Parts: sequence; structure tokens; C-alpha cells
Amino acid sequence: MSSDPVDPTPEIRESCKKQQCMSLVAEYEACANRVAAKGDGNCIGQFGDLLKCIDKCAAPKIFATLK
Repeated sequence: MSSDPVDPTPEIRESCKKQQCMSLVAEYEACANRVAAKGDGNCIGQFGDLLKCIDKCAAPKIFATLK
């Protein structure tokens, strides 16, 4: 009996976030803390930059796992 396939995407994305995008994680968290303290604003730009970094790192690794 075969087991269900496991999607490697979440693990790959988390690995990229921790290895190559930590400076952007720090920027986003700092922004989120400022917004929370101020009670106004958003961090859309920082979040977008973080997602681009993660996607750029993760995409080739994810596609390499496809058969």
C-alpha cells in the first residue's frame, strides 16, 4: 500500500525564509511592530518584498521535485 504524496512546498518555503530572507523577515517584523504600536498603517511593501525573496529562492527547488 502506498502512502499519499507529501507536498514539499511549505518546508522549502520555510527553509528559504530562514536561510536567505532573514533580513526581510526582520524588516517586516519591525514594520508590524511599529504599526501595532501606532495603531495605524500597513506593511504591504515589506510583506511583498519578503514574499518575492521566498518565491525566488523556493521556485527552482520546488520545480526540481516534480516528476
